[in-house]
Amino acid sequence: MARSAITALLLTSVLIGSGVVVHAQGTADLQTTISQLSSLDYPTRMNAARTIRRLPAAEAVPALAAAVQKHRDEFVRYRAFIVLSSFGDRGTGDLVRGLLGDANDRLRETAYKWLEAHPDASMVPALLNALQTEKAEFVRPAAVSAAAALGEDQRVQRALLGEIGRGMDFFRSAVIEALGRRRAAYAVDGIAEVSTLQGPLQDDAIIALGRIGGPKANAALKAVPADSLAPALALTLRAAQCMAGEPCEAAINTIVGAVTAPSASAAVVRSGLSALTSVATIGNQSATAALVTLGERGGVVRDQAAIGFATAAVTDPDFMIAWLDRAPQKTRESAVALLKDGFDDLEADFDEEQFFAATRAAYWKAADGSDTRALASLLIQRLEF
Repeated sequence: MARSAITALLLTSVLIGSGVVVHAQGTADLQTTISQLSSLDYPTRMNAARTIRRLPAAEAVPALAAAVQKHRDEFVRYRAFIVLSSFGDRGTGDLVRGLLGDANDRLRETAYKWLEAHPDASMVPALLNALQTEKAEFVRPAAVSAAAALGEDQRVQRALLGEIGRGMDFFRSAVIEALGRRRAAYAVDGIAEVSTLQGPLQDDAIIALGRIGGPKANAALKAVPADSLAPALALTLRAAQCMAGEPCEAAINTIVGAVTAPSASAAVVRSGLSALTSVATIGNQSATAALVTLGERGGVVRDQAAIGFATAAVTDPDFMIAWLDRAPQKTRESAVALLKDGFDDLEADFDEEQFFAATRAAYWKAADGSDTRALASLLIQRLEF
């Protein structure tokens, strides 16, 4: 499809709030548009994705699935799967199963992310095998997370407990983080051992314990030698204690104060914003608001606050959309701008696509003319979905 044709379609569909659906102009045109998903020109590949998202599922899904399986451009295969994932088609699971052994690392990673979002107990053997065979540095964490989503299975529990202490720190960090996100109470003892040891995994273990919560995790957090922690790690501990159920307001104020102090080191700023992000990802409104406020400061603080805010958004899209819906107009404007910057830097294509899917669902669920529908339309336009 020529760029002029794409532009015409986009002019028709820019009022996404009107519920416009673009109809394909033919198989050849759609295949050309899919091929443009890998264009080096950002507007071209963005407009291609926007055009495909607005097609009826009956037209878009088969063409995208075929591109995932057969397209000659490996990046097109990856981007086609990203866009396909937002349609929620029932046949995607069958497609994913065939991608776990694919040579395309990006595609394999995204297939594992899809499995994490759509846990399937029948995939336990395949995922346990992946823990033994997947060596790609950025793919393995996705495989670990997909397995952790099936943590009720004792085979998965045994395997992941073994992974806490096995391999490079980068891989162990991914295991601890995934167990924390899944609130894996069965892993508290193993994570607690790491939380008291100085080193690169200590902050991961502390946050994971905070996410898991419960009496054992709380006891483990109390066992962390707070007095001997570096200032940056002390902020992580405050955040974890908040996440585990202790009062949060004082912790959030302490973290914000540390980040904004004139003498704040780069490590304190980085750790403080990471800590606030962790609290925001569990649906804490005060931490979410704090990220927006810090994002108004500019510089490195804004950059890191933007990534943190975007991380909170993709972790729980429904919470973020509801939070934005309730926010005062001025706060909403700042937050959407911060979210745009965060999405630009986050490099999480699959997660951002799921945020779009949630936004689209919120749009159709909301009443015509409502503030929620207007917000959804604003998000889709500003975030270039």
